Amino acid sequence: MSDASTIGLFSRVSRDNGQWSDLLNQWESECGKFEENFDEYAPATIDVLRPLAEETQIAHSGVYAFSKESDYMAMCQLNVAYLPGYHGKVLRVRHILYSPRFDFDAALAIEDYAAVLTGVFIGVLRSSDTDMLARHIKFHFRSPAEREFYSVLKEHLKDTSVFEHIDLRGAWLYITKVN
Repeated sequence: MSDASTIGLFSRVSRDNGQWSDLLNQWESECGKFEENFDEYAPATIDVLRPLAEETQIAHSGVYAFSKESDYMAMCQLNVAYLPGYHGKVLRVRHILYSPRFDFDAALAIEDYAAVLTGVFIGVLRSSDTDMLARHIKFHFRSPAEREFYSVLKEHLKDTSVFEHIDLRGAWLYITKVN
């Protein structure tokens, strides 16, 4: 596995830029290494992300992936919208999905998983300052491990000058950046 402990690339993946097919091919190959069928790997999530990656790209929504040296480790949906209760746009991060090796490779350590979560987190923060401009960010997490990660992260970040507010509620991490 690539060393995800250093920052990798977090970018939009789409049919248009060729990265969507690269990611799918890599993940299908990973499934094969573990004698798993890629068509049965997270079909509900991939079915949500597929049209966002394959159809005409729109500025306020898309599929983004964290990679290092063309090794796709995770992907997710980003979308920016005006939501009730917020002043300004909110960047929502949903459907975070890790490459198949994170499900099937017993040799991976929790630190590998945390490094990828960190890469996604940093990538989302950068995106909120560039192509998915938003002051507010909501991360939806899917597992107790992600909740634990974000809980620890919250404690380390809550007193920084970067964030006005950071909180965990239910299965969401809520962030408001300082203006």
